Amino acid sequence: MPLLMLRLKKGLPTALAAFFFAAVSINVLPAVVPIAMIFGFLCSCALYHQEIYHFAIRNKLVVLYVFIVLLSATWSVTPSSTVWYGIQLFITIGAAILIGISASPRQLVRGIFAAMAFIILASVISGRQGPSAAGMVLVGVTGGKTAIGLSAVALVGSGIAILFDRQQPLLYRLATLPSIPIGAYLAAHVQAATALVGLVVFPIAFFGFLGLRYLNVVGRWVLIGALLVIAVPSSLAVYAYSDKLDQKILRVLNKDATLSGRTIMWAKADSWMQQSPLLGHGFRAFWTSGSSDSLGILHFFSLTDPRAFQLHSTIKEVRVDTGWVGLLGFSIAAAIFVYHVIAFVFLYPTPSSAFIAAMFLMMLAHVPIETIVGVFFPPTLFFYACGTTAIVFFMNRGLSAEC
Repeated sequence: MPLLMLRLKKGLPTALAAFFFAAVSINVLPAVVPIAMIFGFLCSCALYHQEIYHFAIRNKLVVLYVFIVLLSATWSVTPSSTVWYGIQLFITIGAAILIGISASPRQLVRGIFAAMAFIILASVISGRQGPSAAGMVLVGVTGGKTAIGLSAVALVGSGIAILFDRQQPLLYRLATLPSIPIGAYLAAHVQAATALVGLVVFPIAFFGFLGLRYLNVVGRWVLIGALLVIAVPSSLAVYAYSDKLDQKILRVLNKDATLSGRTIMWAKADSWMQQSPLLGHGFRAFWTSGSSDSLGILHFFSLTDPRAFQLHSTIKEVRVDTGWVGLLGFSIAAAIFVYHVIAFVFLYPTPSSAFIAAMFLMMLAHVPIETIVGVFFPPTLFFYACGTTAIVFFMNRGLSAEC
């Protein structure tokens, strides 16, 4: 029996990563996905309960935010909804942490590649389309252009990481050859600004991180210093010409001055934040309260179901839900992740660590314009899985050299 468990734990992580990433990316089966996620999470916990306990004990601050979310039910304006969605967020983040605990960096990359390849293939076969500023575009099984854009970029990124890693299985490396151009084409044609930017930025970040392996530690520090020297005056220049630059960016990305309605939502969110700045109104309470503000936003976007909608700003979403207390909890976890992810790729630059760093930082860059913490939400899985993988690598550094 112990031998069977050992074999399961060794071979299962890639399949688990593929299952969870595929499950959260599917939007066409709203009644099935939560059940599948809960069942998969509970079964996985039974197998990895010791590893989960060990990680939670040593990394309490990483899981602080999700417990603040659950606690917010005690002051929520809609307590039952906060409990229900809080449990689902707990399972979402728990699944991401489980992936990071069980999978090696290479297994994580393989799992993401398999999941995204499945999602893109299923989306192309389904042919489902959705609206965009330029007309109807493919949304497939994801249900939205931003979601399928993220899947396409993740397919390209994980494909590149596998292709440039000689220790990945040959079958996976061969599968990347058609997958990368297909993913790139979709990312460029679904009219999603974040996908278009990610398609350009991800390869630059990936090869930049991977290039660190050609430098010694001193050379890497010199490179970091040079980037900082360039970044400071560049930031000042961008700030000085921000008005003209903003208009050019909006035109290139085919966005209006409201960022596709984001500024309208943000104005409503600011009002709610002022009403309860310290603790917020409870997780998802804004959307489930039936208030005139939330109903007005839904009407503006021609939506009737608020369950999966978001404010398109992580900071505002967290502050509306759980106030400054929740934002502090989330920021602490993010800071811990940043430290470990950067240290991971800085000290051990490989295709897998370069992918993890590039994907994690891309999720972090979405914070001002997208919500990366949501129920059964792909960005949440990417953010927590990549961060946890980096932490666990250093926890197990003496036990395994695979990265």
